[in-house]
Amino acid sequence: MATNQSYTLSNKFIQIFRRQQDDLPEHVKVNAYFDNQGPGHPNTRYYIDTPNAKRPIEFIKANGTYYWVKLIWRQDKWQTNQRGIYNSSDVSWWIISDPQHPNHIFYEQEANVPLTIAAVTTALQQLPTHPNTPDYPTTMEGQQEEINVATGQTQAEAQRINIISNPSNGALKGNPPFMFDGDRNKTLKFLLSWDIWAAINQANNTMKKPFSKVVTLLSYMDGTRVDTWKAEQLKKLKEEMDDGALETDETLWDNFLERFHNAFVNQNRRSEAYQELIKLKQGESLNDFFAKFKLLSHKADVPLDDKGTIETLKHTMAKGLTSAIINSPNFDPTKEIPWTFRQWEEQARKCHLKWKAAAKFTQTCQGLFQTFRLAPKQINNPGRNNNQG
Repeated sequence: MATNQSYTLSNKFIQIFRRQQDDLPEHVKVNAYFDNQGPGHPNTRYYIDTPNAKRPIEFIKANGTYYWVKLIWRQDKWQTNQRGIYNSSDVSWWIISDPQHPNHIFYEQEANVPLTIAAVTTALQQLPTHPNTPDYPTTMEGQQEEINVATGQTQAEAQRINIISNPSNGALKGNPPFMFDGDRNKTLKFLLSWDIWAAINQANNTMKKPFSKVVTLLSYMDGTRVDTWKAEQLKKLKEEMDDGALETDETLWDNFLERFHNAFVNQNRRSEAYQELIKLKQGESLNDFFAKFKLLSHKADVPLDDKGTIETLKHTMAKGLTSAIINSPNFDPTKEIPWTFRQWEEQARKCHLKWKAAAKFTQTCQGLFQTFRLAPKQINNPGRNNNQG
């Protein structure tokens, strides 16, 4: 039976044993349905209807949690891999009252009852670790069809938020963060994806309780660079609970987040970003320049409207463009309130457009002179020699 089988999902394909009876609750199936063709029949399984095909799927336990996965007929077996994880609003997950739900053990306990380290470890192992993987839908028309995996012939499906009927105690919704392996170059991206996911699920009890919030984030960390640190955090969490902390104590999350930042956030990132900012030079694309300037300013924690930031902007833009802005009629350096970064950017774009229009006019005139073999006259183009980019 598929319900008793535990799998390990990776990039490699593995055989999946399908359920032979409809034993899932309606809130897990949602739009999935069971087609019973008889015991042992190859077409007895769960399906989901899509615009392109009737897709075979299965709800399995893998990597310490539960997933809906898409199946493909491969080497005379129904198989899947990590890319087959099916994230869709057409299917759902366990609710808090289901014994399979990772927080079910907390659902049956009082909040002030001290938890054992075994319970914490169990919670960590059972929490959903849904990787943010793309779908690989197939057009399964008959059980003998095989997907050309080598060439990657798959259909891209838009990722949809998994709406849960019970937003307070139900499964988490939205696209979860990617698995963090301790790479400091990915820390800020991981925290941003976590913050977005946590905000989507702010009404969910998992995110309301600092204890389960910590354990949930730990479940999205995996790899040799983080395994020891994770074990240390479980130990610290147990110590805090033994000292009388409750699941609802905000200090559990605040202390954990501080330890996470100390361990994985590059402490020199501000200095490095600032050094990159002051060395920045405007290239051919003004859009790319301003996007890069804003990004580095953010990383360096430098306010855009700060006087020093504006001075840096003047020196990183092309000299001709900076001169054009300063010489523009609406710029007054004697004003008590200096220009904001936004005003500098808007005027830079206006000057840049004027320069492009003048350059195009010059090019057109030169073409006419050549066509009619006329002696070219000096064309007034004040921005041409100013190197505005």
